[in-house]
Amino acid sequence: MERSIISRVVGEQSKGERLQRLRAIQLIFDELEKSTNISVLVACEYIEDVYISSNDGSGESNEYLESDKSYESKCFSLNSDEVKNSLVSFLDAFLHHGKHIRFGFYTNTGITNERTTELLKKHKLELPEKELMQLLMDKDYKTVLPYLKCIILDDYKKQYEGKNETGYLDVIEKYSDEMWIHFLEQINWKFDQEDENELENRLLAKVKSCRLYDTVTISGKEQYIIDALDKELEKRQAYKDPIHRMINVDTVKAKFLEIGNNVAFAKPLDPCYEDWESMEKPFDGRNIDNKIKDVSPDYDESMFEIFARKIGSIKTQLRKVHHQERGAYLYRVFEACEEQLIRKVHKQTKDSTVEPPVVDDWIEMLVHSATTHLEDWGKDYNYPFKSGNAVRDTILELINSCYLAFDRRN
Repeated sequence: MERSIISRVVGEQSKGERLQRLRAIQLIFDELEKSTNISVLVACEYIEDVYISSNDGSGESNEYLESDKSYESKCFSLNSDEVKNSLVSFLDAFLHHGKHIRFGFYTNTGITNERTTELLKKHKLELPEKELMQLLMDKDYKTVLPYLKCIILDDYKKQYEGKNETGYLDVIEKYSDEMWIHFLEQINWKFDQEDENELENRLLAKVKSCRLYDTVTISGKEQYIIDALDKELEKRQAYKDPIHRMINVDTVKAKFLEIGNNVAFAKPLDPCYEDWESMEKPFDGRNIDNKIKDVSPDYDESMFEIFARKIGSIKTQLRKVHHQERGAYLYRVFEACEEQLIRKVHKQTKDSTVEPPVVDDWIEMLVHSATTHLEDWGKDYNYPFKSGNAVRDTILELINSCYLAFDRRN
């Protein structure tokens, strides 16, 4: 019987998953630290979020698949969808691609207590005092296996219901405890790990310690190595052929040479990001709706929905930018707008309100000022956004948050 499994490759939809790409870069640097003649292939969204295959010249290949989850506050239990999805995916890979494969579950958050579910009640399983995920990480298989098999077999059935793929449910249902343990021993649970920003800082150190570092002069350009590899992985996610999705040691060498020889050298980072990070956030509890209504009571409220969408979109885009680049960009936009507000706007709103078109004119004035400001500083430094639309949406976000206002509040 020819088996088939569900494809979990998201492809182009996950191009924004920066954590995956940073983990892929970290893993290839980890392998480079082990040997001078190692062969490594790394890809994102191939079988799992991250795939790596390495060979140190002995003829034996090691394959590793990793599921990466980035959240601001969410913690995981064994019954969390993300954990169940990963375990089902790992089982499929284990049976379909080889029982030698190692797996990893990587997240910047921690674990949480399990909740009693109807499924557990149905199987008369009362939860132990310790978290099921902790028992799993402690390898207390005798205690955790009844719960794990109950939860994962149920989820496996649900994932394959109505699918054309055959899966391996009949095989898994016959698994002995020894086979389950063999499978679980292949998994490394990585909770409370670095988030994207922390991981990027760690990668800067890895670039400096890489054996390729002294082959060319890249001192001060470490960030560009990471960015170049990140963009290469992102670009390759568009390819359907798995081989074309992968980067290898030669890719890393090429980026070192390109940047070291200024072939791919970009303008340096504007150091004013430090000013943004250290700047005390002004207190103004009003959002953009209130700030506009306070200076122009007749302003068309239907525009606020449009502003909200634009603000949501630019916030998503800004989150994908390295925090130092983001800080420098926001600071330059802020300082240009703040000056115009002080020089031209606050005087008009001190004692009176204005008609709606005046507010629109102010916004366009701020966009022009900030765009010109970025263009001028852009002769020396690089910024993530330059278009008028992006700058306009950024200004709306700075107004919506506490940073900018059309009137001065004491």
